[in-house]
Amino acid sequence: MFARIEQFAFKPGTEEKGVPLLREHARFIGASPGCARGYLASPIHGTSFMVYSEWDSEIDLDRMEATLRSNPAASGSFFGLMGLLRSPPHVARFQVLE
Repeated sequence: MFARIEQFAFKPGTEEKGVPLLREHARFIGASPGCARGYLASPIHGTSFMVYSEWDSEIDLDRMEATLRSNPAASGSFFGLMGLLRSPPHVARFQVLE
């Protein structure tokens, strides 16, 4: 299994506009073929939101990321977020060790 984490830090005052876009983005990822689980997490103490997803195969993960890069309409919310963020989201992949 593979895990993918995206970390988003909003500019001050943009959270109210950005959180619905993050929810839409998380739904897009969660509905992507091969995604076993995907959700949005809000900060308890801090300012960064996280979109977490679990994948059965790295190939499915690669396909979803290729769709994000090549088709801006696939998750239009992702590109709508860019003007609301302090910097581009931090994205990391992990292989789950059992």
